[in-house]
Amino acid sequence: MATRNYAAIARRYAEAVVGGDIAACKWVQLACQRQLDDLERFKGRGSPYRFNPRLIDRQGRSFQPADNLCAFVERLPHVKGPLAGQPIHLEPWQIFILTTLFGWVRSDGKRRFRRAYVEVPRGNGKALAADTLIPTPTGFKPMADLKVGDQVFDERGKPCNVTAVSDILVDRPCYRLTFSTGETLIADESHEWLTSVKVDNPGANSTAAQAAPLQDAFLANPSGNRRANVLRASVPASRAAGKVEQDEL
Repeated sequence: MATRNYAAIARRYAEAVVGGDIAACKWVQLACQRQLDDLERFKGRGSPYRFNPRLIDRQGRSFQPADNLCAFVERLPHVKGPLAGQPIHLEPWQIFILTTLFGWVRSDGKRRFRRAYVEVPRGNGKALAADTLIPTPTGFKPMADLKVGDQVFDERGKPCNVTAVSDILVDRPCYRLTFSTGETLIADESHEWLTSVKVDNPGANSTAAQAAPLQDAFLANPSGNRRANVLRASVPASRAAGKVEQDEL
């Protein structure tokens, strides 16, 4: 079933992360290093584990677990959004996760790993209008003009680097937001915000921080009267951008 050498793609991804060619957090770096270490550690007939070996299913057909699973996933279609109906195309980081979890087997052919913790941001990319102005050390730039390696300001007002750029989505349900400061922007309905949310308890002033999709920031009024809508969430303001010294550019 396999149409690509998924195990090889996963290994190249892990090597690129460990080598610093792909920007990744500490935990992803450790996961990639562990996988590379395991590939070197578990070799030979006496090893308790094998990675992506050729196995035989109940019908007598030969398959390799890591490649077989990824090939199966890529035969499935997207079910919604601009890519609805088109086959899924796994990114290298997704292939790394799947091959690592399903590629390792014990000597009896059963899986080495039965449980895993994987954390990925919803949508793996946020959706604001492409012409949203983003503050950078050299002035404001439309978000669509930003490239990997450019610098922007983070929520603390400190310069940080752009490490990835997602594709521009079209024909998505969007809303125009107007903040109490008078500023406005356009955001996809699924864009998530770090908000301070009022507890749904009359008379209570307690708040709790949470990441909320745009459509969940307001409590809809069943009567349909927009004036009666209750504001549930506020978005904390970022710190002022600090002075950028020449050696920081």
